[in-house]
Order: sequence, then structure tokens, then C-alpha cells
Amino acid sequence: MKLKNQIATARCNLGLVMFESALTSALLSMSIMTPFFYSIGLSQLQISQAQVISTVVMAFLNLPTGWLADRFSRKWANVIGDFGVALTFMAYASAGNFLMAVICECLLGFFMALSQGIDQSLLKHFCNKISSSEDFFRRKTAQLNCWHYIVTLILVWLGGPIGAISLRLAIALSGVPHILGGLASLLITDDSKRITTNQSPLRDMSRIIVESFQNHHLRLRIFTYAIGREMTHAIIWVFTPLLIMAGVPLVIVSTAWALNALACLLGARLAVKLSLKLQDWQIFVLPLALMSISMTIISIHLNLITIWLYLLMGVVQGWTGATLTPLVQRYARPEEQTSILSLASIIGRLVYIPTSLLVGWVGNWQLARTPLTVLLCFGPVGLYLTFCLLRE
Repeated sequence: MKLKNQIATARCNLGLVMFESALTSALLSMSIMTPFFYSIGLSQLQISQAQVISTVVMAFLNLPTGWLADRFSRKWANVIGDFGVALTFMAYASAGNFLMAVICECLLGFFMALSQGIDQSLLKHFCNKISSSEDFFRRKTAQLNCWHYIVTLILVWLGGPIGAISLRLAIALSGVPHILGGLASLLITDDSKRITTNQSPLRDMSRIIVESFQNHHLRLRIFTYAIGREMTHAIIWVFTPLLIMAGVPLVIVSTAWALNALACLLGARLAVKLSLKLQDWQIFVLPLALMSISMTIISIHLNLITIWLYLLMGVVQGWTGATLTPLVQRYARPEEQTSILSLASIIGRLVYIPTSLLVGWVGNWQLARTPLTVLLCFGPVGLYLTFCLLRE
């Protein structure tokens, strides 16, 4: 009876974690952020610079905040992060220039860093309490990513019409899902394993970094995660301009974002069906191939037909979101889950910073060349990682 009660409690907590994670994974104002930036006088390069500054903040804070969550409370780090993001979006709605946008991006970077990796750490913990099967955890991860993209689909579809009424209203309302997510986090009973150490925080974080990179399998999967997740990231800030350049009317741009969310959902669903049957190198090479096809054809000729091949990038995003994190967690200690996922995110952000600046610079110079830029940045290194995984 006691075991049944423990499993029932774990299932309840797992549901709360998945609910919170799904709600806070999407951005209501995503499809109108670029027009908003334009409306307050930002260039395409300044948009990239603002995102890079936020990314730098997150990169510096990811590991310390992840360590704090592993050391003290994953639940409360999530609660503070969610409510902090909500308040920041409300402040963002009043931004009127580059400086204010940067300040808000930095605040978002701080609060997002606070909750980075926590959802996945708690997901694995509660999955392990329910079943020791690795397949169960991977299925739940893929299912969670399906939830992510269902919520994204709904929110980006709402964001367009709301943004048409008021760009600032759409940004302010982007904080509502995070408020609901914070409330859900308050209900979680977090009994996950904690880091116990007498070392100073800096020394212990240094140990985690060194041990992670000394572990060949973990190191390779951290870099696989970083490249796989970031290959769809840098180009999102030019998606709306590319749609408009290809001839897509502005009034249906939010629909294009919703279709991309559907493509993400498709990628996550394919991961549920197929990824358990694949080896690690096959899990990675599939999204790499889809990215290469999409970016190559759009680079050759951008028009009203070829632009929709961008939806393959949505499939890539959904697939990698559902498959790459468990590869890292397979080799991470339970008590260090958030810290190591934070480390993987740092590597991803260090990849994102130069590629985002490069895409922004190329977008300022010649927008149609941005897909080729993404291909050249990620294609060669992706092939190298595939070869490394294949050799194992």
C-alpha cells in the first residue's frame, strides 16, 4: 500500500511538472516581437545584440543557479524563476528603446537561468520513482515536448490577433502562462536528491565541469545537445522578415508561426514513435539532414513556395527537444542533473552568441543569405559530431 501511495504521489507531481513546463515553454508574443523591436527603433543587428546580451547573462548564471537548485530546492528556484519572468514581461511591455529592451532581456536571462533544466531534472526524478525503465522516461520527455508545442501553437495563434490590437498588450500577456506555471510549481512536492558537499560553491561547480568534460560519453552528448538545439535558434529572429520578403502577407504571419508550432509538434510526435528504436548517431543525423535540406533550398531561391520549407526547421526543433536532453541525462548523476543540464545549456548559448550575431549582421546586409549562414555554421560541425557518435 505504501508503495502504491508513493507511486500515486509521484504521478501527481509528474503531472504538475509537465503542466508547468508546457505552460512556460511558449511565448505569446513570439510572432510579433520583431515588429515590436522595429517599432521602437531597433535594427536587425540590434535585435541580435539584445538577444546576445541576454544569452551572455544566462550563460554566466546557468551553472550557479543550476547548482543552487540542486543544492537547496529545485521547486523554489522554479517558482521564483516563473514569477520573475512574468513580472519582467509586464515591464517589457513599456520598453521604448534599445537600452530598455536590453535591461528587460537581462532580467529575462536571470530568471530563465534560475529555472533552466529544473523541469527536466524533476521529470527524470519522478519518472524514476514510477518506473526504472529508461524508455518510460524518454517517452515522457517526448510527450512533454508534444505538450510544449500544443501550447506554443495556441499561444502564437492568439499572439497575432492580440498583437494586431496592441504589440505591447501581447508582450504583457506573455507573463500570464508563467504566473500559472509558478502556481503549479508551488503544489509540487520536491523530494529529489540534493548535492551534499562541504566544498565551496565555486570549487564544487568547477568539479562538476571538469568531471563532465572528462567523461567522454557525457562530453560528446553535451556538445551534441548544444549543436542540435541551437541549429534552429539563431534564425528565428529573421523568420518573420523572411516570410514578408517571400511575399507572405503580414496579417497571416502569426498563422505561419502557428504552422511552425505544428511542425514542432510533428517532430516531437515522430520522436515518440521512432527515437526508441534508433541509435544515438541516428537520433542526431535526422534533424541535421532536415536542417540542411531546408536551409539549402531556401538559400538557392526564396519565394512564396520555398519559404514553407522552413517548417522542416520546426520538425527539427520538435525532434531535438524530445530526444537530446535524455541523451545527456543518461550519463549525469541524479543529484547533479540540473547542474549538468545547465552546463549543456551554457555550451549551447556559447554557440548561439556568435551565430546569432553573424545571422543578425548578414540579415542587415542581405536578408536572403541568412539561411545559408545557418547551414555553413552548423552543417560541418554537425557532420563531425555524427561521425564521433557513430564511432562509439
